[in-house]
Amino acid sequence: MSDSIKPLAETSASFRRVLAQLGAYRSLWVTLSAFVGSLILGLALISAMGVPLHSAIGVAFEGAFGNLRALSDTLVFMTPRLLVALGALIAIRGGMFNLGGEGQLQMGAIGAMLPFLAFGDIGPLLLPLAILSGALCGALWGAIPAVLKIWRGIDEIIVTLMMNFIAIYFLKYLVQGPMRPVGSNFNMSAQLPPNGVFHSVIEGTRLHAGVFLALLIALAVWVMLKHSAFGLRLRASGQSPRFVQLQGQSATKTVLTSMALSGAVGGLAGTFEVLGVQYRLIDGFSSGLGFEGLAVSFLAGLEPVGAVIVSLYFGAINSAALALQTNFSIPAALADVLAGMPILLLAVLSGVMLVKGRPVWNSTL
Repeated sequence: MSDSIKPLAETSASFRRVLAQLGAYRSLWVTLSAFVGSLILGLALISAMGVPLHSAIGVAFEGAFGNLRALSDTLVFMTPRLLVALGALIAIRGGMFNLGGEGQLQMGAIGAMLPFLAFGDIGPLLLPLAILSGALCGALWGAIPAVLKIWRGIDEIIVTLMMNFIAIYFLKYLVQGPMRPVGSNFNMSAQLPPNGVFHSVIEGTRLHAGVFLALLIALAVWVMLKHSAFGLRLRASGQSPRFVQLQGQSATKTVLTSMALSGAVGGLAGTFEVLGVQYRLIDGFSSGLGFEGLAVSFLAGLEPVGAVIVSLYFGAINSAALALQTNFSIPAALADVLAGMPILLLAVLSGVMLVKGRPVWNSTL
């Protein structure tokens, strides 16, 4: 191994150990303390901006859950984060640290446009083809690191992280070149026809069918992990690949399948954003959704049900931040601050517990 690669490999190995701890089950109070602490700090920050707390709390709740439109926005914000989190936890449960959720989301968004670009408006078939194409593009992007891991032993943490940026800049190239309509000065593709998008389920809201599909996928992932033979092999592979081999199972097949499935679910996050929110491919549409989804998976303890709850929290934070911005001119970046606080506090609390020698993590998955 060359001297230039060794530091990356050592960093990746250290990161892998940290992620293994973060992915294990936590004491419930540690996670709850992180969220409660983040809310208290968020309220203190809002108060420091000169906004009355009682007014801010009322506006925030109204903006996130106060009416049908607000609840719909919260669920729409939740959806991509949930899907990326589900994709990440599938791979990590199988022992592969898939940090490429952002790239898989970007490739899923590109894939959603391909049937329309290839065949035009082909009627009712366009929407299912777009969903399938987005999932396949995400699966391909997720399988590449697995192939490199199996074939050459290349660390998937480094590969998935680097592939995020490849996908981001590939999308930039497409919307600035081949996918940009002739005569347009905007970095975006042509708009999808009505047959190729999710329409609003409730008039006057942004709620679309992709939200319900995401919840069904969460249920399917839970059933797969807890009540299927593949889920059992996946969890066994994550805990002890050698044990899986001794049982006569193919660890290689499990790794490849888990990463492809992880990429497919992550790809659907981008697919549903294009089909249900943007209706076209737009440069910068994600703004870090993939990285937030990865954080959701760890905050949820790599549990599908937990991922639904945590991603709902993230969705509510974004809806509340928009309401606060509208009513009190609070910066939109407040949503990023409030979303990042639980992650920071969880790391601090876990570090304190480890320094004190108390068990924060349960070793069993």
